[in-house]
Amino acid sequence: MLTMPADLSLRSSAKSAGLAICLTTLFTALSAIAFPSFANAQGQQAAMAAAERAAMEAQAGGPGGPPTYGEMENGYDEMEMYDSQMEDQGMGDPYGESGYGSGYGGQSNSGGGNLAPSPMVMLQVFRLDWSPLTERVQQVFTNATASQQPVALGPVLRNEAHVAYRYGNLPLALQLFHGFIARGSDAAEQQMDQIKFSKHFRKPLWHLRIGTSLGVHGDSSTADPSPITSSGSSNGMGRGDMGMDAGMMEMDMAMGNPGPGMEGAMRDDMGMDDMSMGEMDMYAEDMGMGGPGMGMGMGGPGMGGPGMGMPGRGGRNRNAAAMAPKAEMTDSEVNSRMEKFLGLVAETIKTGLSKRISDGKFGHALTDVERESTTQGHTVNGDSVDDAAQSMWIPSVLFVGEGNSRDTIKTAHNLELDLLFHFDVGLKENRVGAVSNISRVKVLDARTGKTLVSSGPMENTEVERMNRVGRGSASSYVDEQLKSLWAVVDERLTLSDLPTLSPEVARKRVAQVLGDSSMTPLRKLAEIRYYGYRGWLTEEEVEQAFEITGGPDAMKVLHGSDTQAIEAIHELVVEAAASDS
Repeated sequence: MLTMPADLSLRSSAKSAGLAICLTTLFTALSAIAFPSFANAQGQQAAMAAAERAAMEAQAGGPGGPPTYGEMENGYDEMEMYDSQMEDQGMGDPYGESGYGSGYGGQSNSGGGNLAPSPMVMLQVFRLDWSPLTERVQQVFTNATASQQPVALGPVLRNEAHVAYRYGNLPLALQLFHGFIARGSDAAEQQMDQIKFSKHFRKPLWHLRIGTSLGVHGDSSTADPSPITSSGSSNGMGRGDMGMDAGMMEMDMAMGNPGPGMEGAMRDDMGMDDMSMGEMDMYAEDMGMGGPGMGMGMGGPGMGGPGMGMPGRGGRNRNAAAMAPKAEMTDSEVNSRMEKFLGLVAETIKTGLSKRISDGKFGHALTDVERESTTQGHTVNGDSVDDAAQSMWIPSVLFVGEGNSRDTIKTAHNLELDLLFHFDVGLKENRVGAVSNISRVKVLDARTGKTLVSSGPMENTEVERMNRVGRGSASSYVDEQLKSLWAVVDERLTLSDLPTLSPEVARKRVAQVLGDSSMTPLRKLAEIRYYGYRGWLTEEEVEQAFEITGGPDAMKVLHGSDTQAIEAIHELVVEAAASDS
């Protein structure tokens, strides 16, 4: 709030007609906001008439021009004198029976001549309540802030690829990433130089596509699958009173009371250690969470197709002008499901995969995406990001679904993935309620369906025995069972530098690319553009390969303006999504 020194004021006799008229308009508008009672016609007319009289009298009797600094020095004293005169004449209450001040703007009853009230006096007489105006201004600023788009800096296609990735749509993110490379620019050349080579698949690529799936068999309906935990316990196993605890738990469930043990397990499963059961129920209703299955069958959550401009998970909407919805890169429900059945096994695989991905072992594409970037916007082609058919369990790893590996590998193949990490969980519950949980992990080639490597079995009962005799930790046990799996992954499946190619070898590779139906057009264009960038293809050869791959749209990507190229890439993305559906 702005304040003035006590020795400064506006002389009432120095008001120009223009200032009085402006303040009349302002006063009328503010009165309507601050005093709803002014909305009646009689009050508005009285206020307007008084204000007009004040403007006319100031124009007729006041000196021309604005007051000088010297004329303003004693203004507050004169204003106080005027207030005193008004109170003497019974005009101190502007809401009295005589209306809004019978002497407002008119002749004083004291016979002292015409007094043109200053604007400050006008506002003081009416004693305006400014709080409604303040609230209105705050509302306007709040709405303006909410409607602002996050500032987008840098290449459009790269930004859109990052946006799609942050919102959990990995297939769309990769399409836009390849489009960014296919278009070519100084920024794209940095990504081009990060292409790698897969010794196992015998091909260059920027990103090894990895999926994961879960298969549960045996007594899968058991309430507590008792996975291995980092503490070595398995939620009720390995204690002397195990049978009693199981019996009490069954009794509590039969009576509709989850009991303290079950309540703790439910909290652990949902990551709500500090949340009461009542709050958890409300949370479950708000999030639409179901029973143990979480609504995830073979296809996984969010069965919408990859694309742009469709509503998505987390309340996304089509209104691109609305405040950016929260970006959800991974699916918390999938993660909860995996941890429920696998515990420490899932956590160990998650850590190992995440470290290798961030280190670029499976390619450098999209490994630098910021989870909460404020410089890349939140839309793709001017609209919000759709859910992918499969969401990500961890960044860059798609959750394919649930079922046995014979079924999930078919899904992974149809999704054009390269590798599938499949978790197999066998459950067996004895007559006192104790559960045996045996978990395995195997890595499959999604192109051929063959199993490349499998871990040893990881049994919760074995960890319980180790814990009782102090023979080792749960972490060391799980690491030992996964050692052979990581050895194969690191030696055979991680990527290496792409060797220098001769023009002849590059042309042969382009011929393979053009005939590969599993590759999207933008993925083909990106690789072709890279060979031209390295000088292994001539400009004419690049142009010819572009024409064969994408026709006019591809030629716009190669030769068009930035606007034309981006529009053509968006069109190729839509066409690829339509062909997959």
